[in-house]
Amino acid sequence: MLFLVIGLVVFYSLRYRRKAGETDEPQQFHTHSGLEIGILAATTGVMGIFFFLTITTMLAVNDNPAPDRPPDLVIIGHQWWWEARYPNSGVVTANEIHIPSGKRLLVEVRSADVIHDWWVPELGRKMDMIPGTANHLWMEARHPGTFLGTCSEFCGTQHAWMRIQVIAQAPDAFAAWERAQLQKPTAVNGAVAAAGETLFQQKTCANCHAIAGTKANARIGPDLTHLGSRNTLLTGMLENTPENLTRWLDNPQQIKSGAHMPNFIFTKAEVEALVEYLEHLD
Repeated sequence: MLFLVIGLVVFYSLRYRRKAGETDEPQQFHTHSGLEIGILAATTGVMGIFFFLTITTMLAVNDNPAPDRPPDLVIIGHQWWWEARYPNSGVVTANEIHIPSGKRLLVEVRSADVIHDWWVPELGRKMDMIPGTANHLWMEARHPGTFLGTCSEFCGTQHAWMRIQVIAQAPDAFAAWERAQLQKPTAVNGAVAAAGETLFQQKTCANCHAIAGTKANARIGPDLTHLGSRNTLLTGMLENTPENLTRWLDNPQQIKSGAHMPNFIFTKAEVEALVEYLEHLD
């Protein structure tokens, strides 16, 4: 269509250009009702065809779930991390989303603060996460693997580090992961980790985070119950290592400026104790 338009413009520009020696104004045609009606009808017809194709495609793609169909997975966007809830098992985790491969999942997406947008291109369509509204999409991984995505709606200072990591597992492996997530972390072993556990409760960490089996059950920050088993920290920003966790706890704003994690100005010994405790949560 583009080349047709360009070709017609070039043709008529050359065909009806002023010739050498011509001084008179070209013959003028002020009205041609038949031609005008024809052009209008053709334009309306083309627009009608595209409108019909758009509506039928949208209806085919949407595949809206039944109103009483409960979601298999609930994902909540926060500034700047993801919360994942599995209604069928009761598992709650953060940032690394596990799903079974070969199963079509109904995902409910919400937001806890501002507008986010969930998008993992290999697993399904984009979907806005709007405060006060629950949207739904279908998601399916045809084979096990790790699938990456990102928030696709600017959501604040650290939008660029609102990465998504979906880990699709064979059904048996996913079931084992869910069973492990439902287990409480093992008791701390060693004086340093025990000191870290005490600090976690004393320094108001429990006001924002949850760790199963402890008094910490807040949902403001990420659930840390099995933090030690995760591959990354801070929605994919850092590899999950004791060194990187130390850097984060020592000065969160230096690592992820604007994050809601305050700087507690821990001593070196306190950071070491907290890292020892948190990394044992696997």
